Amino acid sequence: MRTFIFFLLALLVPSLHAKEINVILIGGQSNATGQGYVKNLPACFKTDERVLLYYSRYLKGTKPTEQLIPLSPASESPDRFGVELSLGTALQKKFPQKKWAIIKHALSGSNLFCQWNPGKTPQDKPGEEYVKFLRTVRNGLETLKKQGHTPVLKAMAWQQGEGDARDIAGKENSRAYGKNLNHLINRIRADLNAPDLVFVYGSVLPVPIPARFPGRDEVRQGQKNVAEHARTPLSVSNAVYVPADDLQLRSMDFHTPYPTDTLHLGTHGILTLGERFAAAMEKAWGQKP
Repeated sequence: MRTFIFFLLALLVPSLHAKEINVILIGGQSNATGQGYVKNLPACFKTDERVLLYYSRYLKGTKPTEQLIPLSPASESPDRFGVELSLGTALQKKFPQKKWAIIKHALSGSNLFCQWNPGKTPQDKPGEEYVKFLRTVRNGLETLKKQGHTPVLKAMAWQQGEGDARDIAGKENSRAYGKNLNHLINRIRADLNAPDLVFVYGSVLPVPIPARFPGRDEVRQGQKNVAEHARTPLSVSNAVYVPADDLQLRSMDFHTPYPTDTLHLGTHGILTLGERFAAAMEKAWGQKP
C-alpha cells in the first residue's frame, strides 16, 4: 500500500509543476512603453506566441487589454512595441521547458519621484502610476490563476529615468534618483511578496541634451549606484544595471518620422534591449529560472 501511495505522489508532483508559469513584469516610461515600429520588425524576428501577455488598459496594442493574450505589441499605439516582444521570445527560447507570461504597465513621460513613488511607508498615498502598476499586476496574476496556471514572479524589467532628469523635475529629484530607485525595488518586492524578484534596468539618456535634461548625470549615476555589483550604500541584491548607450535610436530608424530623436530607442534598439534583459535575468537566476 505504501509503495502505491508513493507512486501516486510521484505522478502528482510533476503535474503540479506543469501548471507553474514564470511571470515577468515590465514598467517605466516611454522607452518602456516602446517606440519600436511594428512595420520595421526584421523578417527574421518571429514573436513566440506561446508566451502570454497581460497589459494595462492605459496601453494600446493589436489585441484586447487586460486579458491573457498571445505575446504581441503593447505600447502607446498598435503600430509600436516595447521590449515585451524580444524579452518574452528570448526567455522562451532559453528555457523552452518553462511556461512564460508578461504583465506590463508603463506611461510615457512619467517620473519616479512622484508618479511611480510608492510612498515612504505602506500607509502613505502612492503615486498614480505605482497604483496602476500594482493593480495591473495583481489582476494579471489573478487571471492566470483563473485559467489554471500557478504564477511565479521571477523578474521585472524597468526602463525609466528621463522624467527625473528633466528640467521641470529639478536637480533635487535628479540627485535622489538612486535613493528612489532603491526604494521602488524594495517596495515592489514587499507589496507583491516577491523578495527574490530579479530587477533589471537599462541606462537612459545616451546622448546629452543639457537644456531639457540637466539632471542626466545625476540620474545615470543613481542607476549605477543601485546595481548589486556596484557595492554602494544604495546597492540592492539582484538589481542588474544593463548598459544601453550603444543601442540604435529612433533617429536612425527606417523611415522614421523623428529624424532628430536621440532620446528614444528605435526598432532594433528596443529588440536588442529586450534580449539584453533576458540575458541579464538568465545570469541572475544562475540559469535556473
